[in-house]
Amino acid sequence: MTWQPGSSRRWSLAFDEVLGHEQARDGFCRALKRGRIAHAYLLAGPEGVGKGLLALQVAATLLCPHSGIGSSASAEVGKCGDCGSCHAVNSANHGGLQILTPGEGRGIDLGQIREMIRFLSLRSGERRVILIEPAERLAEPAASALLKTLEEPPPGAVFLLVCHRPAQLLTTIVSRCQRVTMGPLAREPFLEVLAGRQVDHQLACRLYQGTGGRPGAALSLFEAIERCGGEQRFRAVIASPPEDPRDLVAISTEDGGKPDRDAVLATVGLLADGVWAFRGDDPAGRRLAAERATLLAQVARHVEWSGSPDLALEAAAMILSALDPAELRFRLPRSLGVA
Repeated sequence: MTWQPGSSRRWSLAFDEVLGHEQARDGFCRALKRGRIAHAYLLAGPEGVGKGLLALQVAATLLCPHSGIGSSASAEVGKCGDCGSCHAVNSANHGGLQILTPGEGRGIDLGQIREMIRFLSLRSGERRVILIEPAERLAEPAASALLKTLEEPPPGAVFLLVCHRPAQLLTTIVSRCQRVTMGPLAREPFLEVLAGRQVDHQLACRLYQGTGGRPGAALSLFEAIERCGGEQRFRAVIASPPEDPRDLVAISTEDGGKPDRDAVLATVGLLADGVWAFRGDDPAGRRLAAERATLLAQVARHVEWSGSPDLALEAAAMILSALDPAELRFRLPRSLGVA
């Protein structure tokens, strides 16, 4: 999970650390000003658009003793950014906040939900925030257990479910949450985010094209480029993948890592964004990049549904190397071990 460090300013009004997404930000601000806080929110939208960051800002505001929640419709509301509570949330070390994420190579399991239930019971009546990301990675038993808690939420508890693919969630969970939809950023706020991370403007424009306005995805791609030693070396990797496809994982992990499910999923996503970001300007180059990105997305879906990570990397390397990726459309399922 990725979020920004806390601001040193006295107030972070209206979640201004989250650029764009005015409708989502304003909706939360109105609810907080009035003190009308739902027991569960579903922040839904494509991966990498800022849902997790906004969820963390909401969590910090809910737990900040100086937030101004419920004071009046005209009052300022937001985390102060200076107090011990805000610093604790920023470091994911607040006693009133529990963040549930998938374990390495697996989803969010029943044991984590049971621990969450225990956490809620120990602090009954106090403000507590549960942040689940990504919620679609809840294992079936875990989802069922969470549903029971959402049906009878403990007093003071607020659930923030960050979800990239709501269709994969139990419809009964979705129905018990207030939905907040977030999409890609427009060009200017997107470039402002990347400028704040010292990304070269020309490269930022390419990343905007490659990721479709998803700043989180763009920053991940920027980090992959840096791991490769710069833009030219990254281009060389996607133009001529390594002899051992497992070496592709080096673009998504600091130490090369092992090709487990999550690492492979991240790698394939970076490759898909990369081939589109650095596509040729001519029609043939765009067509080639579109074919490769589409096939890589198919590989990513296969990995999500418990496909073989090793076969997925082999398929990704084959897609990058193919002179005409369109010819692989019908061969790809067999390459992935699908009968």
